[in-house]
Amino acid sequence: MYIFSTKTIVNKEYKLSDFLKQMKASKEVREDAKKIKKVIFQNIINSRTLNINVEDNTYKEIYVIKLVLNVDDIPQLFIEELDKTIKLHTYFICEYDGYVMTEIAYKEIGNKVKISSKYYKHPFKELSLQELPLVYSVSDVYKYLLNYEININLRKNENPEEYIKRVSQINKLEFQISKTEKAIQYETQPKKKFEYNERLRQYKKELQELMKEED
Repeated sequence: MYIFSTKTIVNKEYKLSDFLKQMKASKEVREDAKKIKKVIFQNIINSRTLNINVEDNTYKEIYVIKLVLNVDDIPQLFIEELDKTIKLHTYFICEYDGYVMTEIAYKEIGNKVKISSKYYKHPFKELSLQELPLVYSVSDVYKYLLNYEININLRKNENPEEYIKRVSQINKLEFQISKTEKAIQYETQPKKKFEYNERLRQYKKELQELMKEED
């Protein structure tokens, strides 16, 4: 997990019941929320707390939200429902018995909040901190948070939207490669097997291009 500037620290605790009311939480979400002991807004990351002059209308703020848990079980339903109600970018930390789990999903912020990716996460582990790379904007921080969870190399001039789009393409290609390799394994007709191998070669070439650090 990254070390954030002390200027971003808020550590403000909120009542869980207030969030459930705001979310108009279903019975399932309320049951899931029983895993949570505390909801803490740990950091607020914006141009002011980063001490930078660049204003970004797309990436205004990132809320780092910590959930202190009663059990070793992620309240995923609660996280996803809460995420939909926050019209700013978010990063979640779950803490239980000295171990932490972190996760993020790419969000598009407009008139409505759109979760535009799956939730990428690290499993529970002992807290390990590392320095945040040099950043010049809130979008840089968001990009590094996505990269930390996804662990696919960044490109220098890539914004978060471009990064997550490339990640999606990589995921699709990896699925196609796996599917094609299985088809080759069970195919008995030489002509069909040749076609699968040609398709596999093309998929791998495309994947190699997408995995490059730069275009």
